[in-house]
Amino acid sequence: MNRVRVRRTDRILDSIWHIAAAPQTLMALAGLLAGTLAFAALIPQQPAGLDSATAERWLAAAAGSYRGTGTFLRTVGAFDLLNGAWVRGLLAALAFNLALRAASQARALAGLRRPVQLRPAPAGLPRQRGAFPIPLAQALARCEAVLRGRGFRVAVASDATHAQLYAERGGLAAAGPLLSYLGGLLLLTGLALNAAGWRAADLALAPGGAAQLGQAAGTQVTLTEIADDTATLALARGSAHKIIRIGYARPGHWGGIWLTQGGAGPALAVSAADADQLPLRLQSLVAGGEEGETLRMLFPQAQSEQAFAIPARNLAFRVVSYPALPERDITGPVFLVEGFRGDDPAPALNELVAEAGTLALDEVTLTLRRDRYAVIEVAYLPGLLPALAGALLLLAGALLAARRGPARLWAALTATGETVAVTAHAAAALDPGAEAAHLFAAVARDDAGEAPDAG
Repeated sequence: MNRVRVRRTDRILDSIWHIAAAPQTLMALAGLLAGTLAFAALIPQQPAGLDSATAERWLAAAAGSYRGTGTFLRTVGAFDLLNGAWVRGLLAALAFNLALRAASQARALAGLRRPVQLRPAPAGLPRQRGAFPIPLAQALARCEAVLRGRGFRVAVASDATHAQLYAERGGLAAAGPLLSYLGGLLLLTGLALNAAGWRAADLALAPGGAAQLGQAAGTQVTLTEIADDTATLALARGSAHKIIRIGYARPGHWGGIWLTQGGAGPALAVSAADADQLPLRLQSLVAGGEEGETLRMLFPQAQSEQAFAIPARNLAFRVVSYPALPERDITGPVFLVEGFRGDDPAPALNELVAEAGTLALDEVTLTLRRDRYAVIEVAYLPGLLPALAGALLLLAGALLAARRGPARLWAALTATGETVAVTAHAAAALDPGAEAAHLFAAVARDDAGEAPDAG
């Protein structure tokens, strides 16, 4: 009784193994994942990094735009599908299937070291026939030569009038699927590592401006220069530092921290001095604005106006960025600078500055210089390089398998009088008939124009 239970348990475990490792399971999981990603592309997905209050407002607005189905979509997590349990479960099942298939393929490759043995052809394979006016031994030698030349290992059994031949191709060709499975596992590993990463809010920096990355243990990013579409950044963390150059389509990285340029716009650098040429401290009047002897004011497209003050002199200034002022015959970008004394609403200063300029008000000299700022996108993606390596490995495996993938071929040769009849069956991933065609072409070569008879 115990033996029966053990055998039954073994059969159940074997069935589970075969189902979990089956290629049909791989195709089903890949299809479900592709459908999920397509659905996620149609439904807006919640941005990463939102606090709870902001995330709640975003979800309420997203659900409201779908009226009757919005509540259902929110309940099932459709607006955060890519971070939900469904996608994670799919990826975990896909990784398990790939691991099993990689193990099976590795075992199959290990079996290639053993001598190949004759085996019967499976039922249902298409067959090809041919008749050739050459001796059996010569036909058999040509078959073996062409198959070995195409990477097959060959087993032969023959007598005076009959020969059986079995050939299988593995080695480097059979390694293609293994590379693809390992590449898929590495790709999924990279995606899992990236899920533990983070993305900083877009950093808008003018040359000389710096920002701290709190998520990266105090890493500081400083924009040292921006020219054309290239931004030069200085990254520092403790005593370590690095200079990198990035662009719109040219990211840079420092370890797992990746940076790219997401935008640019006009900026204005301002400093002030008194009558003795001593610097005065400036205070930005925007929320969270900087304070210092030099201000770098940024003008995003949606915010063309900035303001700052010189508290020690009770002066305030308003700066407006214009792309052009046609009414004043100015066709290029220009800054309008207005200065105010105390609480007087009437401007005491009203000047235009194009590229650079010096303005004076109440023994205070302002020095202004047009500049540009860059929007730096920062993300910590520890799995990006493994994911890229996995994608390349997967592609290499697919190309290798497509170029000359695993194949098996069975051939029966029968001598009848002065001719040899050949019947061949082939099994291959892409074009089984091509392998048999190569076999017949080799047997028929040097035969005074005679081609094999189609059967």
